[in-house]
Amino acid sequence: MLTVLYKWWSRSIRWKLVGVFVIISVIPMLIATKFATQVVSTTFEDNVEAWLFQTSHFFVANILDQRRETASIADVLAENGSLTALVTGQSREMPPAVSHMINALGYDLLLISDNEGRVVFSSKPATNITSVPFGEGQKLYLDVIDGTPTLMAAGSSTFDYQGQRYHVLIGTLVDQSFVANMGALSSLTVRLYYKVNGQFTQVYASGGQTSVALPPATLAEVAGNAADEYTSADIDGEDTSIGIYAPIRDGNNLIGVLFCGLSSESGIADWVTSKNLFIAIFAFGMLLSLGAGLIMSRLLTSPVIRLAEGVNAIAKGDFTQRVPTRRHDELGQLSTAFNSMAQQLEGLRKMEAKLRRRERMTTLGEVAAGLAHEVRNPLGIIKTSAELLQNGANLTEVETRRLGYVIDEVRRIDQLIRDFLAFARPPQRMMDLAPVDLIDRVLGSCQSEIEHQKILVNVEDESGGARIHVDRDQMIQACLNLVLNALQAMEGMPELATAPGLAVRPRLDIRIASEGDEVHFIFADNGPGIPPTLIDRIFDPFVTTKDSGTGLGLARVFAVAEGHGGWIEARNAAHGGAIFELVIPASQRRAGDVPNDPAR
Repeated sequence: MLTVLYKWWSRSIRWKLVGVFVIISVIPMLIATKFATQVVSTTFEDNVEAWLFQTSHFFVANILDQRRETASIADVLAENGSLTALVTGQSREMPPAVSHMINALGYDLLLISDNEGRVVFSSKPATNITSVPFGEGQKLYLDVIDGTPTLMAAGSSTFDYQGQRYHVLIGTLVDQSFVANMGALSSLTVRLYYKVNGQFTQVYASGGQTSVALPPATLAEVAGNAADEYTSADIDGEDTSIGIYAPIRDGNNLIGVLFCGLSSESGIADWVTSKNLFIAIFAFGMLLSLGAGLIMSRLLTSPVIRLAEGVNAIAKGDFTQRVPTRRHDELGQLSTAFNSMAQQLEGLRKMEAKLRRRERMTTLGEVAAGLAHEVRNPLGIIKTSAELLQNGANLTEVETRRLGYVIDEVRRIDQLIRDFLAFARPPQRMMDLAPVDLIDRVLGSCQSEIEHQKILVNVEDESGGARIHVDRDQMIQACLNLVLNALQAMEGMPELATAPGLAVRPRLDIRIASEGDEVHFIFADNGPGIPPTLIDRIFDPFVTTKDSGTGLGLARVFAVAEGHGGWIEARNAAHGGAIFELVIPASQRRAGDVPNDPAR
């Protein structure tokens, strides 16, 4: 498996770059991760500790609010006379209305005492309740329940009955039910230490925790804090992740310590540790490094891959390959150089093909001229002798018909020789013409055939008023050959259905364009196109795709183009069909000059 991965890695520059990028990123990422872990961990702990400190204020404020609420209820009961029956001894049970109110509000104790402190009524046993300070100018009550000191948020009021003053005390114990009523503290570990008989004793612990002693070192540190400061907890061995100790003061005296800690059961506090943060940040950073490496390697290797593909295509003979040059760095310069090389190679290939074609045509023209001169004299003697014999007497009908065959074939050969001579040395009678007028004359000559085949012809004149200095008859014949070839290629071609109600008709597009000092005649049809095996020889004499014909039509077009100092090119369109591009010098340039063809 490792061998396969190594071979795969060793054959790809991109994955080499990714590997190097990741390896280089490891050490900086470790350093950055260590720093980020410390920052995140410290920031997280500081924010959580600040929140816990605010929670401790909320806890204390809730107790004091409860004391004020009980004082208000005590005032109401004292004023409306609901407690009279309890002080007269007429009833040892709370009136239903009072009992319902006490139970509904969750109060634990209703106590009535006389002015001398004797208990007249108590809903629960309470013999050792004492008032204790709790914050600036605030009072709570301390009771000992089953030997355990317990704070009680209680409010008091007084009322007079038959000349005797009575004191009403209504309170709720700071126990599990009290904190459950707060609701918001359910995910916290809360312990309240209060100074009882000179010792800080745990008077409350959330969740039914066992008693945990207040560490002396912590107590000493908290004692030195102001009321608006807190001490971070040493939580080793405790079921918390982050905790604080907040002081409760009465003036300058430390009377209590409140511990608030975030329970590990809350999930995030237990997860946000230095180790977990380090692993998470490092993994995330390496993923970013890997992603950046992939992106950078793609940016660097994509031009190289395109260049390699272009080189392979050129090696196979496709010199039309080009690569994008959107970059301006060394790779962009390499792409530009490649495109220039490909363009030059394409031009050289076209120039070589045209030179070979021109050489073949020149040689063939010379042979045709010599052959025509040597053959026409014997043909003239044969034709004259045959006509004399045909006009003689005593010939049978069969002999007369056979002589007629001989005369017809001699005439056909003579016409072929004339075509050869016209191909080899076409005479020229030059004049200035508008290109569009030339095309109009050609289309007028074959209008009936166009209408018969229902072919859509579209002419676009983009010549901008340019004119050409040509032999009118030769140019008409050359353009007519190109149009007729297109019509014959599309003959019998059915309309191609592309969608319901739509069809593609046989179509011939003729565009006349002026480029520099040249006029381009572009004939594009949507027929079957040129067979790939013939596209390089399409202008050679006797090369044809028709069942009948001499194959001299396109060769004649080539001769006309060359004779006027122009050139012609044939290619297949990407969407189908054939394109013939005939280029003729504009009239402001002398015919016979080398045309502005970069491939020549």
